[in-house]
Amino acid sequence: MHIELPTLTVTRPATVRLRRGAAAGITALACAALVSACGGSSSTSSEPTTTTVNTAQVASSIKETILNKRHLHVTVVCPAAVPAEKGKTFECIATGHSTTPPHAVTKTPFLVTIQNNRGYVTYVGK
Repeated sequence: MHIELPTLTVTRPATVRLRRGAAAGITALACAALVSACGGSSSTSSEPTTTTVNTAQVASSIKETILNKRHLHVTVVCPAAVPAEKGKTFECIATGHSTTPPHAVTKTPFLVTIQNNRGYVTYVGK
């Protein structure tokens, strides 16, 4: 003997389906508004925007290089604002103490060369 279970069918009122459809539409519009708000803005001014080199990061990098390669603690000073123009150079000064007595204060200049207009640089001690 085989007993067959009745199948249940649930019918929802049209208002529930309408509310869900409206909620889905509102959600889609909100997502579209968010995506369009995240887009980049374009400047219509005639002046080109100039980027500057992050000289604090350059100073930190020089300081870290000296610590890693020479095991010396130094302070490094670079100019405050340098435009990121490829091929331009500027100088940073590393100040520390000599390792041999009488442990005099030493200043070492570093020539920093800007490699591209996004602020990538290379440096070398003089």
